[in-house]
Amino acid sequence: MGDQGKRIRWPVPTVPAADIDLSRFVRPGDTILWGQGAGEPLTLTAALAEQAERLGGVVGFVGLTYNPRLAAPGLRLRSYGALGAAADMPLEVITCHMSALPELLRSGRLRADVVLCQLTPADADGNHSLGVTVDYLAAALDVARVVLGEVNPAVPRTRGSPPVPPSRLAATVTADHCLIQIPDPEPDPVTAQIGAQVAELVPDGATVQLGIGGLASAVATALRGHRNLRVHSGLVGDWVVGLSESGALAREPGGPAVVAGTAVGTDRLYEFLRDNPAVELRPVERVHDPAVAGGIARFVAVNSALQVDLSGQVNAEVIGGRRRGAIGGQVDFLRAAAMSAGGVGVVALPSTANRGSVSRIVGRVDGPVTTGRADVHWVVTEYGAADLRGLDTVERTAAICELAHPDHRNRLTAAVAGAG
Repeated sequence: MGDQGKRIRWPVPTVPAADIDLSRFVRPGDTILWGQGAGEPLTLTAALAEQAERLGGVVGFVGLTYNPRLAAPGLRLRSYGALGAAADMPLEVITCHMSALPELLRSGRLRADVVLCQLTPADADGNHSLGVTVDYLAAALDVARVVLGEVNPAVPRTRGSPPVPPSRLAATVTADHCLIQIPDPEPDPVTAQIGAQVAELVPDGATVQLGIGGLASAVATALRGHRNLRVHSGLVGDWVVGLSESGALAREPGGPAVVAGTAVGTDRLYEFLRDNPAVELRPVERVHDPAVAGGIARFVAVNSALQVDLSGQVNAEVIGGRRRGAIGGQVDFLRAAAMSAGGVGVVALPSTANRGSVSRIVGRVDGPVTTGRADVHWVVTEYGAADLRGLDTVERTAAICELAHPDHRNRLTAAVAGAG
């Protein structure tokens, strides 16, 4: 995870893994699914990693994770993408949009025999909240044979999440540690310039989708001078607190100011979420479905990429032959922006990688096509923003060429001329 790995503060589970006997609940061949990001139940996954060889050929379905201990003997890992620490693990990747995960789970095409979830303490009615991770975990809870809960008072109770009654839990373990701390990176000059370019495409009163990481942080920083913004995003980080504190988020009635599926940040974010009526964490069906997000006026979707080619195709999954991303919600949200009245769909990326030696604007993507050219509207780098809508292939190629670093632009232009 590079520099990001150095910034992560890792909680220490307070219950020894040896004190939890998963063999009471797990059958040989089971698929075990758990909450992603800061919603990972670290005590339970530590027990899984330690006991996997003895459980008999189990599969772990992992999403975004920062836990390198999951690369454990006897645990076969599957995912919807290679995110965080999972990018460096042996991984079987399922090709699907994020919006497809609930139906895959409910139909049984994607198994979730045992679900591990991190929960708030019970409320006055005895129910628990999923806290910082709802997304596809909510669908998995509907179909799992066994649900094991890790109850942690550090988990903030959030709105929008389906309650988890005690009758749904086969067993619980009590933990008492902070949630994983993933601070937003400070924007560097390149991402700051990209953030400023993207912010110019966002009108006051818009609803934005960003995600997490350096690019999302840079865009959110550039948006702090906007007003009456709302957020509708699969992932949110600490940046959402900055938008709130700057006065950029909407305060008038009309639904929550922030809707997300998962929150990953620091205690600053987690305390912001705690019982906040302006924030809802919802299942995938109510976040990623293009028909839902597309019904929001002025919906601005901003997604990153590893490469964009001169036809407008996007690779957000594989670079240099290695998996470094996911399909995720990129196409879901870009299509939603296209459906939205006044919506804007943006793919944003630095023009180069490896300290400028490698162009990320390329003649043809060398990984899978995550997003087809017809679904790409705006492309933004530090060198500008290109609206591709209505352009023919020649105009489109010329517009994307202008977004490349000058050191690589002439080579790309020459290659296009030679091909013609």
